[in-house]
Amino acid sequence: MRYCNQCGKMTAGEPLYCSHCGRTYDVRLCPRQHVSPRGAQVCARCGSRELSTPQPAIPIALRFLALMARLVLGLLLFYATLSVLIALARSPQVRELAVACGILLGVLWMLWSKLPDWSKEALRDFWIKRRQNDDE
Repeated sequence: MRYCNQCGKMTAGEPLYCSHCGRTYDVRLCPRQHVSPRGAQVCARCGSRELSTPQPAIPIALRFLALMARLVLGLLLFYATLSVLIALARSPQVRELAVACGILLGVLWMLWSKLPDWSKEALRDFWIKRRQNDDE
């Protein structure tokens, strides 16, 4: 599956272009479907100047930042989960609190598993707003 930074939709398989907005993924295509690099002005195989428009590129720094945010949140959740399990094993007086914390951690784990979708959406919105501000 591929995620489009332009429209925010997912396309199944390994497509060359988004099935929702028509933008290509990190390449440019001529009418004969020859693949050219993102920055190409002319098709390398047939010389056509009619090339597709690629989706907006997300800078590597923002990708790294999203990865680090996921990693840090995951490690914090792992530490909190271990702490709750240790508390459950040691003290019978805090079992009710530990069960409530366990349920809360379960919900947080579920939200964390959805974080990539949120981070992609946030990065896409940030990038589009930044481009609109640059155009003005």
